Amino acid sequence: MNHITELQTRYCESDALGHINSVSYFIYLEQARVNFILDSKIISNIKDWPFVLASIRCDLKRQIYINDFLLIKSFISEINQSSFKLEHEIYNKDSHELLAVGSVVIVHFNFDEQKSVVLSSDMRKKLKEFKK
Repeated sequence: MNHITELQTRYCESDALGHINSVSYFIYLEQARVNFILDSKIISNIKDWPFVLASIRCDLKRQIYINDFLLIKSFISEINQSSFKLEHEIYNKDSHELLAVGSVVIVHFNFDEQKSVVLSSDMRKKLKEFKK
């Protein structure tokens, strides 16, 4: 199953060339990631955020412009002992054109002990619902 996040690009995300700056793609991925984690109920409260990023990647396929409406499909591709890989596909909502693909490795983390911890069985169960 895919998780869907919809966004509209803003003028402040553009650059002198008139298209959306590449840095903004990572902001879109972050919003999709946070929406995914909260909507899937992997955690119950954003104040209890138990994750850090181990890796983040974004491959740009097409330019994005100001006021474009985006559809971001997110799904799980890997579930490991203390981490999982979340994949993203960014589409133009109107044309359905693929604009970018990205992924992030998210580690379940204990901030007090500064080390990774095993994903709970409840987290695993919820993640599996979105595994492709």
